[in-house]
Amino acid sequence: MAQASFQVATYQYYNWSSRKTGKTNLILKGVGGETCSVWFVEDVTASLPPAQQVAPNYYAFYYHHSQLEHLIDMLRNEAPIFVFFNNDSGFNNSRISTTDEPVGEGEET
Repeated sequence: MAQASFQVATYQYYNWSSRKTGKTNLILKGVGGETCSVWFVEDVTASLPPAQQVAPNYYAFYYHHSQLEHLIDMLRNEAPIFVFFNNDSGFNNSRISTTDEPVGEGEET
């Protein structure tokens, strides 16, 4: 069982050519060398694999492809963004999110 978190400093996203599955992924990087690979499943009815720790400071998260636009919007328009990995007690509660933000703060232009 494990818990870890890091603030996303940079990201990349890929649209791979000539693949039947796994056509898109995001790579989220923290300033301390942490990495989260985010993979997208095209079949909206498919069960998603649980988030996992692949190696020290390296995580793999899975979302449906329909969630890609929302995640890209968050990365472009919100700050700060965090990766939270938590599979304690056998319950996977991992996420990519903001933390508490003031109500009505608006976005900077």
